[in-house]
Amino acid sequence: MAKFCPNGHQMADTWEICPYCQKPGFASPPNPAAAAATRLESTPATSPEQPAAARKTVLLSETRKAPVVGWLVALDGAQKGEDFRIREGQNIIGSGADADIQLHDVTISSRHASLRYKDNKFVLSDLDSTNGTFLNSGSGPIAREELKDNDIVTLGGVSLKFKCL
Repeated sequence: MAKFCPNGHQMADTWEICPYCQKPGFASPPNPAAAAATRLESTPATSPEQPAAARKTVLLSETRKAPVVGWLVALDGAQKGEDFRIREGQNIIGSGADADIQLHDVTISSRHASLRYKDNKFVLSDLDSTNGTFLNSGSGPIAREELKDNDIVTLGGVSLKFKCL
Protein backbone atom coordinates (compact mmCIF):
# COMPACT_ATOMS: atom_id res chain seq x y z
CA MET A 1 0.00 0.00 0.00
CA ALA A 2 1.24 3.48 -0.85
CA LYS A 3 2.38 5.77 1.92
CA PHE A 4 1.55 9.52 1.97
CA CYS A 5 2.41 12.49 4.17
CA PRO A 6 -0.34 14.80 5.58
CA ASN A 7 0.16 17.12 2.55
CA GLY A 8 -0.51 14.28 0.07
CA HIS A 9 3.07 13.65 -1.11
CA GLN A 10 3.64 10.00 -2.00
CA MET A 11 6.50 8.44 -0.05
CA ALA A 12 8.46 5.20 -0.26
CA ASP A 13 7.35 2.62 2.31
CA THR A 14 10.76 2.78 4.00
CA TRP A 15 10.65 6.57 4.54
CA GLU A 16 9.51 7.83 7.92
CA ILE A 17 9.70 11.56 7.03
CA CYS A 18 8.49 13.21 3.79
CA PRO A 19 11.49 14.70 1.93
CA TYR A 20 9.32 17.54 0.59
CA CYS A 21 7.58 18.89 3.69
CA GLN A 22 9.45 17.07 6.52
CA LYS A 23 6.28 15.56 8.05
CA PRO A 24 5.80 11.91 9.04
CA GLY A 25 3.94 9.64 6.60
CA PHE A 26 0.73 7.59 6.87
CA ALA A 27 -0.05 4.14 5.48
CA SER A 28 -3.06 5.40 3.53
CA PRO A 29 -3.73 8.75 1.89
CA PRO A 30 -5.52 11.36 4.03
CA ASN A 31 -7.71 12.24 1.02
CA PRO A 32 -8.45 9.24 -1.27
CA ALA A 33 -9.55 11.57 -4.11
CA ALA A 34 -6.18 13.33 -4.04
CA ALA A 35 -4.36 10.02 -4.34
CA ALA A 36 -6.35 9.09 -7.46
CA ALA A 37 -5.48 12.32 -9.26
CA THR A 38 -2.43 12.47 -11.43
CA ARG A 39 -0.53 15.43 -12.83
CA LEU A 40 -2.24 14.98 -16.20
CA GLU A 41 -5.70 14.94 -14.65
CA SER A 42 -5.16 17.95 -12.43
CA THR A 43 -5.79 21.52 -13.61
CA PRO A 44 -2.68 22.94 -15.28
CA ALA A 45 -1.05 25.93 -13.64
CA THR A 46 -1.32 28.92 -15.93
CA SER A 47 0.02 32.40 -15.68
CA PRO A 48 -2.41 35.35 -15.48
CA GLU A 49 -1.40 36.53 -18.94
CA GLN A 50 -2.03 33.11 -20.52
CA PRO A 51 -5.41 31.51 -19.67
CA ALA A 52 -5.71 27.72 -19.98
CA ALA A 53 -8.03 27.99 -23.00
CA ALA A 54 -5.49 30.06 -24.97
CA ARG A 55 -2.60 27.65 -24.39
CA LYS A 56 -1.73 25.39 -27.30
CA THR A 57 1.02 22.97 -28.14
CA VAL A 58 3.56 24.17 -30.69
CA LEU A 59 5.39 21.89 -33.10
CA LEU A 60 8.99 21.29 -32.11
CA SER A 61 10.13 22.20 -35.63
CA GLU A 62 8.55 25.67 -35.20
CA THR A 63 10.55 26.38 -32.04
CA ARG A 64 13.95 25.68 -33.57
CA LYS A 65 15.92 28.73 -34.54
CA ALA A 66 18.05 29.07 -37.65
CA PRO A 67 21.72 28.18 -37.12
CA VAL A 68 24.18 30.81 -35.90
CA VAL A 69 26.45 31.96 -38.74
CA GLY A 70 28.26 34.88 -37.10
CA TRP A 71 28.40 37.50 -34.33
CA LEU A 72 28.42 41.22 -33.77
CA VAL A 73 30.35 42.40 -30.70
CA ALA A 74 29.69 45.88 -29.23
CA LEU A 75 32.94 47.85 -29.01
CA ASP A 76 31.46 50.82 -27.13
CA GLY A 77 28.25 52.18 -25.64
CA ALA A 78 26.16 50.80 -22.79
CA GLN A 79 26.43 47.25 -24.15
CA LYS A 80 30.21 47.26 -24.66
CA GLY A 81 31.55 43.70 -24.77
CA GLU A 82 28.14 42.13 -25.40
CA ASP A 83 27.92 39.78 -28.36
CA PHE A 84 24.90 39.30 -30.58
CA ARG A 85 24.25 36.16 -32.61
CA ILE A 86 23.63 36.43 -36.33
CA ARG A 87 21.38 33.70 -37.67
CA GLU A 88 20.81 32.43 -41.16
CA GLY A 89 18.39 34.64 -43.10
CA GLN A 90 17.48 38.22 -42.17
CA ASN A 91 18.51 39.81 -38.86
CA ILE A 92 17.02 43.22 -38.02
CA ILE A 93 19.31 45.45 -35.96
CA GLY A 94 17.75 48.31 -33.99
CA SER A 95 16.55 49.70 -30.70
CA GLY A 96 12.96 48.45 -31.03
CA ALA A 97 11.58 45.54 -29.04
CA ASP A 98 10.92 43.61 -32.26
CA ALA A 99 14.57 43.82 -33.46
CA ASP A 100 16.48 40.53 -33.67
CA ILE A 101 19.62 42.32 -32.45
CA GLN A 102 18.45 44.92 -29.94
CA LEU A 103 20.81 47.79 -29.14
CA HIS A 104 19.98 50.17 -26.28
CA ASP A 105 21.09 53.54 -27.61
CA VAL A 106 19.03 56.68 -28.35
CA THR A 107 20.99 57.31 -31.58
CA ILE A 108 19.80 54.02 -33.11
CA SER A 109 16.48 53.78 -34.96
CA SER A 110 14.01 51.09 -33.91
CA ARG A 111 14.64 49.27 -37.23
CA HIS A 112 18.05 50.69 -38.11
CA ALA A 113 19.64 48.09 -40.39
CA SER A 114 19.26 44.59 -41.79
CA LEU A 115 22.01 41.98 -41.87
CA ARG A 116 21.15 39.10 -44.18
CA TYR A 117 23.08 35.85 -44.55
CA LYS A 118 22.34 34.02 -47.79
CA ASP A 119 24.48 31.94 -50.17
CA ASN A 120 27.54 32.27 -47.88
CA LYS A 121 27.40 36.09 -48.05
CA PHE A 122 26.62 38.66 -45.38
CA VAL A 123 24.89 41.78 -46.72
CA LEU A 124 24.32 44.82 -44.49
CA SER A 125 21.56 47.22 -45.55
CA ASP A 126 20.51 50.50 -43.95
CA LEU A 127 16.75 50.68 -43.37
CA ASP A 128 16.42 54.46 -43.87
CA SER A 129 17.75 55.10 -40.37
CA THR A 130 17.98 58.62 -38.96
CA ASN A 131 21.74 58.58 -38.23
CA GLY A 132 22.90 56.21 -40.95
CA THR A 133 24.96 53.03 -41.10
CA PHE A 134 28.73 53.21 -41.60
CA LEU A 135 31.28 50.55 -42.50
CA ASN A 136 34.97 50.53 -41.47
CA SER A 137 35.14 54.23 -40.56
CA GLY A 138 34.02 55.20 -44.06
CA SER A 139 33.34 58.84 -44.78
CA GLY A 140 29.71 58.38 -45.79
CA PRO A 141 26.78 56.21 -44.82
CA ILE A 142 26.15 53.01 -46.75
CA ALA A 143 22.93 51.84 -48.37
CA ARG A 144 23.97 48.23 -48.92
CA GLU A 145 27.37 46.53 -48.56
CA GLU A 146 28.75 43.02 -48.28
CA LEU A 147 30.47 42.37 -44.94
CA LYS A 148 33.79 40.59 -44.49
CA ASP A 149 35.18 39.09 -41.28
CA ASN A 150 36.48 41.73 -38.80
CA ASP A 151 34.59 44.63 -40.44
CA ILE A 152 33.53 47.43 -38.07
CA VAL A 153 29.89 48.46 -38.40
CA THR A 154 28.79 51.78 -36.87
CA LEU A 155 25.10 52.35 -36.19
CA GLY A 156 24.32 55.75 -34.67
CA GLY A 157 26.79 56.07 -31.80
CA VAL A 158 27.59 52.34 -31.42
CA SER A 159 30.42 50.45 -33.14
CA LEU A 160 30.19 46.70 -33.60
CA LYS A 161 32.85 44.24 -34.75
CA PHE A 162 31.58 41.63 -37.20
CA LYS A 163 32.79 38.01 -36.91
CA CYS A 164 31.66 35.25 -39.26
CA LEU A 165 31.95 31.49 -38.89
